[in-house]
Amino acid sequence: MVRFGLVFSSWLKRCCTWIKHKAQLVLGVSFTVAQNVFRRLTDITAQAGAETSVLAIRLTVDRRLHFSERLLWLCVLIASIFAVYMLSEVQIARYFNSPTVISVDRDYRGWNGSLPAVTLCYYDHIDSFKANELIQDLWNVSIIDEDYFYIMDFLYAVVNATASNYAELTRFASDERFDQIDLYDIILGINRPFEQVISTFDSNFIVHVQMVMTERGSCYAINSPMSAVLGKDPVQYDELPPPLTCQYGKQQCYIRMDLFESTGVLDVHSPYEVSASEANIVALHKSDEITASFKVLETVASKNLRELSVEQRKCVFNDEETSNLKIYSKSLCLARCRAIMALEMCNCVPFFYPFVEGPSCNPAGFECLLDFKWPIWALHICKCPSTCTEIEYTMQTVKKSSWGIKNNEEAASAESATSSFRWDLIPPKVRFRRDVVFSFEDLIVSFGGVMALFVGISVMGAVQISYVIIYNCLLDTFKLIRFIHLNFHERCRRAIPAFRRRTSPTHVSRAETAELPLFEYVN
Repeated sequence: MVRFGLVFSSWLKRCCTWIKHKAQLVLGVSFTVAQNVFRRLTDITAQAGAETSVLAIRLTVDRRLHFSERLLWLCVLIASIFAVYMLSEVQIARYFNSPTVISVDRDYRGWNGSLPAVTLCYYDHIDSFKANELIQDLWNVSIIDEDYFYIMDFLYAVVNATASNYAELTRFASDERFDQIDLYDIILGINRPFEQVISTFDSNFIVHVQMVMTERGSCYAINSPMSAVLGKDPVQYDELPPPLTCQYGKQQCYIRMDLFESTGVLDVHSPYEVSASEANIVALHKSDEITASFKVLETVASKNLRELSVEQRKCVFNDEETSNLKIYSKSLCLARCRAIMALEMCNCVPFFYPFVEGPSCNPAGFECLLDFKWPIWALHICKCPSTCTEIEYTMQTVKKSSWGIKNNEEAASAESATSSFRWDLIPPKVRFRRDVVFSFEDLIVSFGGVMALFVGISVMGAVQISYVIIYNCLLDTFKLIRFIHLNFHERCRRAIPAFRRRTSPTHVSRAETAELPLFEYVN
């Protein structure tokens, strides 16, 4: 047992000695390799500093200087690089977050402006003659039948429904006769035609008038190119009719509309928006003559603003396609958002939005929307970016004259009553301009200025440093590959003869063969 312990301790000592020897050998080799790599990196850095004439790099690797001085220059170089990084990060954030500015333009003498658009919604939408024909064709009901006035009430509920008040339609939700009826087609079939007279300061210009479906029901848009998008047929931006424009300061800009036997509500808005707000609502009754003057505040955009993304400029041009709209306006985007929410909740689209694809809501669908209290909560959820070019109109002055109908003049006089509405513009003297204050070219220039200020290097210097580093790395890589190849080839050259000696047959000399016994032949 004692002998076994002595043998084991001797074997353990030899193992420790062997491990220590190998560890010293590995550490020595590793230290040598690290020393050579560090020396090589120093040479490459010195060469890069000499090529680019960057003082800090050359002084950092200059072996003639004291170690503390070289360490000082190294700290200065690291601090300069860190300053370049921090300032460059600030400039990049500025380019992506706020590269635009809104300035005030006061050169008003040569400005051309668009006159406001007006959306006219009649108080009485139904054409009685068309309604009678429609009831006869769809339901085969005449005026002498019991269901005639019930169906007529349904038609009135349809044409008087708005996005904020459609509760009357829910009375007919349980009637199966109205389930497969397209309410939009119903309105088109019984809607009152536009039979008014429009005159402008420019007698050669034809003002565009179009029947549109808005969130207030069926209306007529006047001088409103954007209202062409509200139909079922898709349109392109180039196909939109131009609005009436005039040059401020040289002529009086106005549009006049004379209404015969009609009353309604007028909404004054931008020609490149659709009727959606309640800011400029004017009620027009019989025998009213209204003249309104509007103050305009316009925001224009510079040409280079299109070079930025929507996230950078935080606005959208009218001819840009976004949110599945080929023609964009903020009010149109909000209307589509509310329609999509109605589609997600009740699997139907209200007839106020014919430009949105999806099954149309019947009275049962409107009952579902009423249960969800649509669109009250949708008004706070839908968010859309503004347009890059905006026109806002504010009613400045309004003059209203009314000649009431006398009591002794009965129906005949009432039908001959005429009302009119005239709207004109007050020439503006200021407007806003969206412009790019920090473009991509400014970003590149800022990079060059920061690098030149803190490091003293240009683009050519950076290219030279990259060239020196890549060239030396490739050169060392090729040398290492060549060394491994030659070493492997030399080992193979030495191993082949030894292998041949081990595998070749044993050589027998003549002397040895002479001593071999003779062959014995066996008969």
